[in-house]
Amino acid sequence: MDPIEECRRHLHRSPFEAKHSLANHPLFSIDALAAVAEEAMKRKDDVYVDVGDLSLTDKWGTTPKPDMTIHEIIDRIETAGAWLVMKHVEKNPAYREVLDEFETFVRDIAGPEGSKLLSNAEMLIFITSPRRKTPYHFDAEPNFLVQIHGAKDLWVCDPNDRTITTEEEIEQYYSVSITAGTYKPHAEKAAHKFTLEPGDAVHIPTHGAHWVQNHDDVSVSLSLNMEFPNWLHANVYRANHMMRRFGMSPRPPGQSVLADRSKSAMISSLRMAKRLAKRGAA
Repeated sequence: MDPIEECRRHLHRSPFEAKHSLANHPLFSIDALAAVAEEAMKRKDDVYVDVGDLSLTDKWGTTPKPDMTIHEIIDRIETAGAWLVMKHVEKNPAYREVLDEFETFVRDIAGPEGSKLLSNAEMLIFITSPRRKTPYHFDAEPNFLVQIHGAKDLWVCDPNDRTITTEEEIEQYYSVSITAGTYKPHAEKAAHKFTLEPGDAVHIPTHGAHWVQNHDDVSVSLSLNMEFPNWLHANVYRANHMMRRFGMSPRPPGQSVLADRSKSAMISSLRMAKRLAKRGAA
């Protein structure tokens, strides 16, 4: 919506709005997505679903498993109280075309230098029952949340606000569990609030804590994301987690290029050694 230079300044740093033309696209009807779910269920770990009245503080994987099949959940989505996630939808060529357009869009914003840091574009599809919450969390990937059907409120926090997302939580995210983020009561007042309707999208920067409240209709939305190289964030935070366990107070990423590269090289070497050891044991 803003000039590309302004979007480039905010990319990966703070949320901003965008517009899209996918709201009436036949690929994203409930009937079409039922077939997508059938494809995704054939792939290991490419479907996640939870059911129930979740709060902002609930964690993924801690809620009871639904006693319905995925097809039953989609058929009853208006009353199921469900949040259904389908990953790697781009494995279907028709959806890959949509993702390719998104990737071109993001690379144009990032510019030639920024584009070099981005890889592995992915599409996730969310189908959400009316009035469902998506609990507080943050992600490693820079992404756009794209609203197709229904409406929802989205809160996005400043990824650099360490009173909301601490260094220790980010270290644990990369080293222990992707559910490491913990909701703080002051986050809602500090967050940017967006109301997404069909045709709206919001950029959610890496490590930007966020949560969602669905409105009164079934929601279909996309998460279109890409990955950074491990040396930029992940390996540095993994090294910092290791150092903190030994009683040290490591410097956050970005303060020293030399220190960051050294930490990343150390983690890469350790991970390679573990892989080789597993092969040897096999």
